[in-house]
Amino acid sequence: MGLGNYKVLLHSPLFWQSLGRSLIWVVVGVSFQLVLGIAISLLLHQELRGRWLARGIVLFPYLVPAIVATLVWRFMFSPLTGVINYLLVDVLNLLDKPIAWLADPDTALMGVLIVGIWKFVPFMVILFLARLQTTPLELYDAARIDGANSWQEFRYVTLPWLQPTILVALLLRTLWMFNEFDVTYLMAYGGPMYATTTLPVLIRTTAFGSNDMGKAAAISMLMVTVLFAISFVYLRYYSRAEEQLSY
Repeated sequence: MGLGNYKVLLHSPLFWQSLGRSLIWVVVGVSFQLVLGIAISLLLHQELRGRWLARGIVLFPYLVPAIVATLVWRFMFSPLTGVINYLLVDVLNLLDKPIAWLADPDTALMGVLIVGIWKFVPFMVILFLARLQTTPLELYDAARIDGANSWQEFRYVTLPWLQPTILVALLLRTLWMFNEFDVTYLMAYGGPMYATTTLPVLIRTTAFGSNDMGKAAAISMLMVTVLFAISFVYLRYYSRAEEQLSY
């Protein structure tokens, strides 16, 4: 009880394993969301035919309720009737036999990550596309006069202009991904063999499975400490980015 819960947690292999999986879930998930978000927003920022329709379609995953998305993806990951195994085995010939994505401890977290990336990339796209539309055109004109090519325009104009928004997006997505429960739990219920048990799932299991509210509260407080540290670092970098942009 009390402080004893923290002592038990700090000596619990399951807690540290869950923390490690949470970090993998956050770092890998947010990294892919960032890269894909920038790439898609740059594409949708171009003068393309049907751009308005593409902008609407790209928001679809973010609007789908988590329970609906996870049910569909669980069906798609099925080793018997899933379309993903069909594409990998029969169409692309990348695998010799179907994979039980969510039943294998080695692939379960990867499957959950794929769903998380698919669902939350649109949030990044919204932020970056809004920021791109406010980019002063004279910056690109000046870069072209200086002989900059497309990559140099992106490196020295677009990316610095996006940097404050990137840091805000990273902060928000890191906090939300660390606290994400719906996708991780509904996809595999923390299994198999705790392979998809992140800290929010562990809190649920501890509080309602083991009926140990004190230990669940201790895990929550440790999560708050981790998120506070992450937020502090992000905000420091954000302040520096804004100062550099002002010059």
